[in-house]
Amino acid sequence: MEWSNVYSPKQLGAFLKKRRKERGISQDQYAEMIGVSHATLSALENGKSVSSTTMFKAIGFLGLNLVVVPKTARTKVVLAKDVEEREDDGHAR
Repeated sequence: MEWSNVYSPKQLGAFLKKRRKERGISQDQYAEMIGVSHATLSALENGKSVSSTTMFKAIGFLGLNLVVVPKTARTKVVLAKDVEEREDDGHAR
């Protein structure tokens, strides 16, 4: 699993753009796939303001997970599927 730290909307946009291009998807195709205009996707990839719904669609469509952690936190993120034992509610112990 690969992790990337993103500290600003501009960095998030650049990260999503890089991932989109790695998958060989044009900006127009990607915009259509997530149900937004070309201009909205361009705004996201350039770090401009877009709705959180658009941001989450863009992240999810590329098969990415978003984990928000305070900058000062000393933590390790583990996906539930990576943990053998899980409680009934799906949370890692």
